[in-house]
Amino acid sequence: MIKVIGIDPDMRKCGVCERVGNEFTLESLPAYNLISEIPMMVVQKYIFAVEDVSAINTIYARNRKGNQAVQSRIAQNVGMVKAAGTILVDYIEHHGGRVVLVPPGIGKHTKKNAKLFAQLTGYTGRTNEDTRDAYWIAHYAYNKLKGEK
Repeated sequence: MIKVIGIDPDMRKCGVCERVGNEFTLESLPAYNLISEIPMMVVQKYIFAVEDVSAINTIYARNRKGNQAVQSRIAQNVGMVKAAGTILVDYIEHHGGRVVLVPPGIGKHTKKNAKLFAQLTGYTGRTNEDTRDAYWIAHYAYNKLKGEK
């Protein structure tokens, strides 16, 4: 059975989706809690699906008309996410875990729409943008891995 941990990286709280077969759980974890659980997850043979934050542009086209302060804040936020993602991937691989990098933007249709997310997934618990992203990251990797078998 394929076991996937989908991670939407962040410096403070990461969106995390644990998927085993068709069952999944969602949570938002402080980065240090997630890091402390990684060695155990590697031993349990989870595959880690992490958003490929290196593929994210620092200034999005829709924000180019914003003032310099807005652009600087966006660039700093994206830089922090890139750092968090890089550290997570390095740490997972250091412990012998397998990482599947997932392109950004998967599931963007439900990022800001919890109701649509619930309709598409059947999930009735509380979610936020990060946990919804983590679900789609895990879902993408799960389907990719299923196709490899």
